[in-house]
Amino acid sequence: MNRMLHVFIHGIILILVFSSFAAAQYPVREDAIWARTITNETITLDGVLDEAAWAKAESLVIRYGESSGLPTSGWRPEFQPEAVNDPTDAVVKFLVAQDNQLYMAIEANDLSVVGSKDWARWDGVLMGIRNRANKNRPTPQVEYFYTYWYPELPAGQTPGVGAPPRFLGTYGNFNAPERTPELVAAWDGATVVHGGQANDNQREQGYTMEMRVALTDIGYDVNKPNGEIIELNFSIWDCDFLYEGDVSIINSTRTHWQNPWGNADANNVGRVHVHPDVTVDTAVLPELPPDVIVPNNNGSAEPVIDGVLDENVWTNAYTFTMAWGDSVVRASYPGVGPYRSGQYQPEFNGVRADILDPSFATIKMFFRGNHLYLAADVNDMLVQGTSVFDRMDGVRFMIGDRQELNLENSMLFQKLQVNFDDNGDPVALEFLPVMVDSSDTEFAVTLKGNTTVNVKTDIDEGYIVELKVDLTYLGYPAGLGDHLLFMGVMLADGDSFDDPANDYGTRTWWFREHDGGPAAAWMYMDPELVIAIHENPHPVRIPETIELYGNYPNPFNPTTKLSYSLPFAGEVTLHVYNMMGQQVIEVGSTQKSAGLHEMQFDGQNLESGIYFYQIRLNDTTHGRNIKSQTGKMALIK
Repeated sequence: MNRMLHVFIHGIILILVFSSFAAAQYPVREDAIWARTITNETITLDGVLDEAAWAKAESLVIRYGESSGLPTSGWRPEFQPEAVNDPTDAVVKFLVAQDNQLYMAIEANDLSVVGSKDWARWDGVLMGIRNRANKNRPTPQVEYFYTYWYPELPAGQTPGVGAPPRFLGTYGNFNAPERTPELVAAWDGATVVHGGQANDNQREQGYTMEMRVALTDIGYDVNKPNGEIIELNFSIWDCDFLYEGDVSIINSTRTHWQNPWGNADANNVGRVHVHPDVTVDTAVLPELPPDVIVPNNNGSAEPVIDGVLDENVWTNAYTFTMAWGDSVVRASYPGVGPYRSGQYQPEFNGVRADILDPSFATIKMFFRGNHLYLAADVNDMLVQGTSVFDRMDGVRFMIGDRQELNLENSMLFQKLQVNFDDNGDPVALEFLPVMVDSSDTEFAVTLKGNTTVNVKTDIDEGYIVELKVDLTYLGYPAGLGDHLLFMGVMLADGDSFDDPANDYGTRTWWFREHDGGPAAAWMYMDPELVIAIHENPHPVRIPETIELYGNYPNPFNPTTKLSYSLPFAGEVTLHVYNMMGQQVIEVGSTQKSAGLHEMQFDGQNLESGIYFYQIRLNDTTHGRNIKSQTGKMALIK
């Protein structure tokens, strides 16, 4: 097939598919961006974005004093007090090439492009990409620092006028400017200063930076059939007027996307999505869905917060498990969850004892009105209470505050923690007691079975934590506004024995270990995804078209029942699509009569996420062939 015809048809298919999925649209993710695949040209690293692909690349706008994207983008002056007279104003673009290269371009308006040997008196970009080739979890950071910083200059010496930026970080060298062929192959770039030159006392108009990063050695493959997510963050550093002779106007700032650092895995990570089918010629980009769709319980009774999960609503809440040392569980998490989630065991007396009873918990959540309901069903054969952080048993939920900002002017995460004190009693810690005292927030804890706390001679079963969180106290308006939610969960498990040499404590986390990172799940509290009891049978009648009555349960794991009615008899097939409009499963054909039917769907071979389905009916006898509208279902493992 002619390539242009193929591209045209592919674009039309995407348009048709996504127009039929209109009900699935969610708020646009600000922590994620598509990097389109370059098709028929080569990028030359010269700091001149004259290739056609750059004009088609997706863009991030980075401005000092404004958030560059929820949840954790921000900005900060490096020194106080300094007046910021030329705030950062830049556009950042991404592309990928089929030879597994990531391209990044920064077009910055800047009146003063400068650098020096002193800390933060430079212009440049500090970037981190997580190393997927490293099997540690969370994946460690690889630093890319392309900057006008010359740290090895002798005292009193300044960089020469027009001196170029340096390649520092993992693939650079602070003490030698030479670029070996190996370093160039791993990472390279070029910069053009507009309207002047760097490191002088004149005014410029800005600069363009163009970079290339080889992805193979850090574990990414942009040609994967199912796509790839590059874990990336950056900050743009901006020093102004350093050489103009007026110390009152010198200032330094940094403005970041998701995390300001290149060598520290903090705050969060941006998601750069790539897929072989998403190219510079793709007319309609696939939607980037939330990591988690949280269902609502507005259709049934409010649960009692008593630490007993006996209401039906908990059965169909969003559910996942947390388990120490279980890579299969971690791999089931959505998005970058398998790489950002992790575990940690601190040393006691310089050693780490064997884990005899690994932590395990089932986490559940849903929302109702202005409240988020959370539960942790924890298995633990030795429940203990202590004020020592590394030895505690408990669970911590970290939720992004929609009004409060940290020192980086990015979202502050509040820690809601429940554990047991030295007396063995359940206690609320960190921000949770403030919320209990000042808002409509509740929590309760029950011990499972014959569990005792701080008794080493018996075998416990564990405990259950149940919370009702008043989101209006975390900056949400009544009605929850955009319904976005950012959070993570940490499970703590400490076990102490008669022989202290056997004591240990562990922490296992889903996306986020504490209020500072390493990531945040992008979540959406969906008003249309209602948890309800499936009690009302559909009337048995002959419709005029195929009618879908939804699926139950929804969300489901891993099976659900689809209800539908047929206008005439024929062969029925079920077609299931992912968020990109790609068919992932076809079930059938099965001969069915006219009227009401149910079909069980098994999603055990699919990843967690939102899927769409369509039923097709074929009557070969009379030559009739019709299809239903599109239904939506959420698979949560």
